[in-house]
Amino acid sequence: MSNAEKLGEAIQRYGYNKKKRIKLYGKKMELVSDPVNPGDDKLYVEARAEGTEEVREMQVPRNVVQMAKGCGRK
Repeated sequence: MSNAEKLGEAIQRYGYNKKKRIKLYGKKMELVSDPVNPGDDKLYVEARAEGTEEVREMQVPRNVVQMAKGCGRK
């Protein structure tokens, strides 16, 4: 398993996975994809704001990525 895949799985353990409802950047969102890692430390999820049909790509907050990276070191 690659580091990118491991990081994606760690992010999912923090609740960033498909069909979850979370508050992201001050808005209530429904995630419509699992995290995508384009190969760097930036991870993205596709999300829809509550009450809309528009799907947007949103970056997973940097502090969540750092926590997930720290989990793999144990």
